[in-house]
Amino acid sequence: MPHGLRPGDLTTNPVDFTGFADSMAEAMEEELDALLGLDGLPPVSKDESDREVRDRRRFMIAIARGVVRHLAERHDALTVTHDGDTRTVAIDTEQI
Repeated sequence: MPHGLRPGDLTTNPVDFTGFADSMAEAMEEELDALLGLDGLPPVSKDESDREVRDRRRFMIAIARGVVRHLAERHDALTVTHDGDTRTVAIDTEQI
């Protein structure tokens, strides 16, 4: 069953990252970690008591929310067609 886009969220509790788990923002953090590793750099901290972790995750959540909101507001720019086993997504773009 398909799932909706989940940008991520924070609570007022500075060490509660349950709204971050399994989100678009978490996927971004995982990709950042992988790219850092490719360049031989240390991985991102995931120490939930570290204020910088919350700051980074807040930034990634903001980006993910902006992406999801932008897509939702322009849903007519996306066309999905299904023909048997083949799915096609057409995207009407500007400024590329």
